[in-house]
Amino acid sequence: MRTRFIDKFDVILLDMGRTFMFNVDRFSNAEDFGATYRHVGGKTLSDVEVSRIVSALFERLLSYSRSSAYYDQFPSVLHCLQGLPEAKDVPAGEISLLQHVFALHEIGTVPDAYAKALHQLRESHRLGVVSDIWSKSDLYFRELERAGIRELFEVIIFSSEHGHLKPSLYPFTKAIKALNVEQSKVVYVGDSLRRDVAGAKAAGLSAVWISDGRGQVDDSHARADWVIRDLRDLVERQCCES
Repeated sequence: MRTRFIDKFDVILLDMGRTFMFNVDRFSNAEDFGATYRHVGGKTLSDVEVSRIVSALFERLLSYSRSSAYYDQFPSVLHCLQGLPEAKDVPAGEISLLQHVFALHEIGTVPDAYAKALHQLRESHRLGVVSDIWSKSDLYFRELERAGIRELFEVIIFSSEHGHLKPSLYPFTKAIKALNVEQSKVVYVGDSLRRDVAGAKAAGLSAVWISDGRGQVDDSHARADWVIRDLRDLVERQCCES
């Protein structure tokens, strides 16, 4: 019987957003940030003010995330929020509420089918998470607990806890050190060539790319060792080579 590609490894490290957590980063113009603000107890700011601040915060963080100058010194949501001209005269208490509003729109949910797949993967492999998030990690840990998968992971490295953003080597090497495992025994799985695959390969790990088939690949991209369409494909007996 043919073995799966992942059976070469002892550890599977996983990206989170769009890998097993979905409906993340809801910052489009269609979002009602004002309603979220009121839901968490906000009363001082108007819907227009909340929308303007949250949108400006998202654009600033997005810009930073695309610049290599910030990969190893990525600022916190609070730091960026306090430096926004749009939030210049906002009281400290409202800044805290706006942080929460932002986090609620950044975080997604873990569908039951993906939680099941992770439980299946844990039967044969040690698991860990190396993921970029901008907001504080408490809501994310809460969602992992809700989905019943928190205890599946031996290590969870979130960028907002250390200020290093993939493809920085820091989160990968931190995870490897915590797991006390040889790099050759680790495979990383994620949906971004630039961040996940490039970062993992630079750290000496094998990499699986989750591709929807629409991403364009050229010589500037790191090449994944395997390509799949969905995390749940890892549970199957075969994966498709890149």
